[in-house]
Amino acid sequence: MNRRQKKIKNTNQTSFYFEDYLKNNKKNKNLKKLNNFEDRIYLLFFFFFSLILIFSIKIIHTSLNKKDIFNLSEKNKNFSLLRRDIVDRNGVILSRNINTFHVAIDPKKIKDKKSFLIKLRINFPDLSINKIEEKLNGSKYFRLKKRINQVEKDKFWALGEKAIKFEPFQARMYTHGNLFSHIIGQVDYDNYGVSGVEKYFDKELKKKNFLDKPFRLTLDSNIQYIINKELTYAMKTFKASGAAALLMDVNNGDVISLISLPNFNINLRSTIKDKKYINKITKGVYELGSIFKTFTVALAIDHNLVNVNTIIKNIPRKIKCSIYDITDMKEHPKNLSVEEILVRSSNVGSVILAKKIGEDKFKNFIDKTKLIKSPAIELEEVGTPHKLKWNKCKLETISFGHGITTTPIQATALYASMINGGRLINPSLVDNRKIKKKK
Repeated sequence: MNRRQKKIKNTNQTSFYFEDYLKNNKKNKNLKKLNNFEDRIYLLFFFFFSLILIFSIKIIHTSLNKKDIFNLSEKNKNFSLLRRDIVDRNGVILSRNINTFHVAIDPKKIKDKKSFLIKLRINFPDLSINKIEEKLNGSKYFRLKKRINQVEKDKFWALGEKAIKFEPFQARMYTHGNLFSHIIGQVDYDNYGVSGVEKYFDKELKKKNFLDKPFRLTLDSNIQYIINKELTYAMKTFKASGAAALLMDVNNGDVISLISLPNFNINLRSTIKDKKYINKITKGVYELGSIFKTFTVALAIDHNLVNVNTIIKNIPRKIKCSIYDITDMKEHPKNLSVEEILVRSSNVGSVILAKKIGEDKFKNFIDKTKLIKSPAIELEEVGTPHKLKWNKCKLETISFGHGITTTPIQATALYASMINGGRLINPSLVDNRKIKKKK
């Protein structure tokens, strides 16, 4: 092999090794890249695994922790009640204080007043825009609306105006709306009772030592609902303008249900001036008519003047009293037992029994039963019956329920005494029973 050939051979060998080096170097670089990629994957995997582990530990810790994060008492631990809850005899909430807001405006922070007024007009058409515009022209901070609900708060918030401020305060919420309007009553914006139980027991409901203990009434929400429903239906059937119903325990005077229609929603702050909205059971004063015949018969029996089977003979068609004739609506037999006088609702028969009783005993009965005095019940909305003037014919007319007025609750209490053995009771709305705690 000559030198030229050797030289060529050496050159070829050098080329071969150089290419091999390049290939190996490229493989090494790819291998390093692959290793770096795998390292990143492992790092990401470790990172996500750590996150999952941390969240898992947190969830387990939260679930095993005794502290109940969904407990309303914990959630509102800084919420300090101003008034006690009012509940019915079964512990059903009738009235409770809740956190709510007033919405106010700081005119200084409004950049575009015209735009703001347009937004208010569109979203709150019930607001008086003219009055608001006058106040916006000033610089004084003012309340835009009192006692807003959550829906209204969200709508105000959505306006995106920095000038809008929400002032937190405690409002009284009545869970049954209309159902207990004549009994529970209302409070004003400063949490002072202005009517019903809220007013009568205002101090009791604000006692600091008892704020965590509900104020229990004798009422039953379920029975109240059922009677209210039936009474409303009866009003429509008879096209009546008003109605009332009372259910009471004859042994202790506990008022289980008291309804007066029409009623009103006590969650809405409005002035109720129409007389049709009065509490007809406690404040309404009426000549209750024929139900007084029961008292006349009971009084005659109580004084041993007659018994239920005593026959009153030769009952006339009418009795003249002064210049007036007292008659019956229907014609009755001449001879009636005392029981039949009551069953047939005979005016003339009742007058005959009243004359047997006499004016003095009747006066004593009315005084003892307090029929013509304001009813003793835990409400300020009570009526005052008219004073009696014992002139000529008063005994006769009272015997069948004319010429004497009282409230339905007083008449009911007197009926109760005839059922419970003659014991006079005072109607009450406060539940004084000792409630056994459930184990």
